[in-house]
Amino acid sequence: MATRDENVFSFLTKLSAATPTPGGGSAAALVGSISASLVAMVAGLTLGKKAYQSVEHEMRSVLSEALTLRDELIDYADRDSAAFDAVMAAYQLPKENEVDRVEREKAIQVALQQATEVPYQTALRCFRVLELAEIVVTKGNKNALSDGGTAACLAEGALQAALLNVAMNLSALADEAFRSKYSQARERLSAQAQAKRLMILQIVSQRGRA
Repeated sequence: MATRDENVFSFLTKLSAATPTPGGGSAAALVGSISASLVAMVAGLTLGKKAYQSVEHEMRSVLSEALTLRDELIDYADRDSAAFDAVMAAYQLPKENEVDRVEREKAIQVALQQATEVPYQTALRCFRVLELAEIVVTKGNKNALSDGGTAACLAEGALQAALLNVAMNLSALADEAFRSKYSQARERLSAQAQAKRLMILQIVSQRGRA
């Protein structure tokens, strides 16, 4: 069953089971989806309010994109599980002779690259959620400031969790160029996300006192 079709407790039951999937990458994607939902909530609470007429168009755009990200991220929870299952399947391939061993190693490396790309894409979407969170805490309904701030905290946490999965998969990859590319991108995105979250929380604090 797709994660989007499950209830929360059903997913948590699977997550707490002693099985490899769903795991941390799927959890990160789900939390990212929750964060995007909160951004959509704040944008929706801003729409139609006389005090925020000047940002009506922008909030409609934020709402639409946040809902798209919500749906994409919940789907990435399943993609992450599928990618890791493919890695596990590759490791189970026969290695009785040299031909088997070569084919098995190729399959492992291909699967690991995909298992790196999936959480990285999750992280990229979480960063976009952070950018949308900045908009709603800066211009959105002040009565929902804490919700926007919560969205930022969750989005950054989900992003860092997804990047941790990227790092773990990179460590097993043989392709140096691939490892270097994603390692640098991971470090850059991690730092940007942390700075963005801190800035958003500062905005929340400032607007909350105004």
